[in-house]
Amino acid sequence: MATRGKSKATAGAGRAGDRKASPAHRSFIYKIGILRRLLDRYSGAQLTVQSGLTLAEWRVLTNLYSFSPSTSRQLCLRLHADKAEVSRACAALIARGYASRRIDPQDRRSALIVITRRGERRHDEIIPLRQTLQRELEALLTKTEVAELHRILDKLMQYVAEKIGVGSADGATSGTRRRAARG
Repeated sequence: MATRGKSKATAGAGRAGDRKASPAHRSFIYKIGILRRLLDRYSGAQLTVQSGLTLAEWRVLTNLYSFSPSTSRQLCLRLHADKAEVSRACAALIARGYASRRIDPQDRRSALIVITRRGERRHDEIIPLRQTLQRELEALLTKTEVAELHRILDKLMQYVAEKIGVGSADGATSGTRRRAARG
């Protein structure tokens, strides 16, 4: 039965009194998950239009910028992403010349993914765009709230990373920092 005077979105949603509120909707776990999806939807298309990269490709590129060379497994661990997503992103970055693949001299069965100079330049071109988005979102908060949000998120990420046994949540698991490796 159609509801008069309501948009399709509100007609299908029911009245607030008709449904029980799930306690999950009040948990920060739920809210962080929804925020991640919203941020991906909000910035993903813009990133692709501005840079030609998907969010997954961007995440791999930024990781390679700091930790190159890396194996696919190291990327998966640091990005907390599945193997297929990382593999597709690496293949796309290699195809565009932003990364290259070489044999790991310490384990010849494994390949190392290495950021190229072109990849470093692309990263550096995209950073200002991502910083603009960061400033836009931070403008909603006071400086104290921004600092507190970072502190709380870092604390939660570290705790969960330790609980699941992946080391540091900031991406500093195993792997060599690019700047140190180039010496």
